[in-house]
Amino acid sequence: MYQASPKQLGQRIKMRREQVGLSTSALARRLGVQRDTLAAWEIGSSEPRANKLQMLAGVLGTNVSWLLEGDAGCGPNPQPTNDTAALREQLGQARDLAQNLSNMLESIQHRIDLLEKDKSTHS
Repeated sequence: MYQASPKQLGQRIKMRREQVGLSTSALARRLGVQRDTLAAWEIGSSEPRANKLQMLAGVLGTNVSWLLEGDAGCGPNPQPTNDTAALREQLGQARDLAQNLSNMLESIQHRIDLLEKDKSTHS
């Protein structure tokens, strides 16, 4: 059965986020924005830039046209099952862990480089 789309972009973002089972923190993390930024989009005090809007559509399983216009013909993809939502959450967590590991490796490499440089200048 057809369900009318909310009239405002922010309302559609919030509705779809809730449908796919994401918290504001989880969605913000996946988009690479602050939680406050996402909250501002949802209440309508600001709007995402084009690149974030495209990412938002992808993460929420919909398209930019529906987010912007709320057209019935451009609606979200079918709501994922709980298994799909759980897997999406795990995937997001795994990506966060991979990013943290990458940052840690870069930090360690930088410290090694500094130690080696310091050792060579004192030799």
